[in-house]
Amino acid sequence: MGYNLFDRFLRLLALASGILILVLMMFTVADVFLRYVFNAPFKSVYEFTEFVMAAIVFLGMAYTGWVGGHISVDVFAKWLDRPVWRFLTAALAFVGAALFALIAYRATLESVATIDQVSNRLAWPHFPFRFTVVIGSALLAAVLVIQGVQALRSHAVKEAR
Repeated sequence: MGYNLFDRFLRLLALASGILILVLMMFTVADVFLRYVFNAPFKSVYEFTEFVMAAIVFLGMAYTGWVGGHISVDVFAKWLDRPVWRFLTAALAFVGAALFALIAYRATLESVATIDQVSNRLAWPHFPFRFTVVIGSALLAAVLVIQGVQALRSHAVKEAR
């Protein structure tokens, strides 16, 4: 039940990320159309793109990790079947979790310290988009901890046989 709710939450964030991609695509098409047809592009397309790209990346990052969609390289797969290397997957997941927890912590400090900053043209506050970095990094850290624990459990089951 717990993983099901977590999975749904991550899917919802990934859906929001996908919707933002569509919004960005429509905004870009409209900007190009206005630029070449009426010679009147949007003045704030650069800032809008920066803000939305941060949200797109960090809202979808945890779900991508949850479903195993990140790029992985299996160059050393034949050597990793040895008993000594079996815990490498779990160890790497925990190191990644620590790294993304640190990113979430530092992004939180930065977001709180600059909570009153706004963009130049749009006058949008920065903090909602900076908090997407916090949320995405913290959720990916949680995903990596879960995957690390699952890797340890699967190795314990293999060794028990």
